[in-house]
Amino acid sequence: MEHETLATELLHEIKASAKRWFIAFLVMCFLEIATILGFLYYISLPTEEYNIEQEADNGSFNNVSNQGEVTNGSEAEGKLQEKK
Repeated sequence: MEHETLATELLHEIKASAKRWFIAFLVMCFLEIATILGFLYYISLPTEEYNIEQEADNGSFNNVSNQGEVTNGSEAEGKLQEKK
């Protein structure tokens, strides 16, 4: 009789453990789907677009550096910089 109760007790523990693992699996599936949906929402957000126009007089041009500095030059200066 003792072996039957021990076996029954072990089966109940295994069943409870399997139920906990299944619930953890469902929670992880939900989190993964929520992450994917959040990412899809993020990449579908509109982006701000802007245009920059610049005009030059008498063959001159403007140079914009990475730091945002604007320098005015002429075609001759541009050709000298291209040769360097």
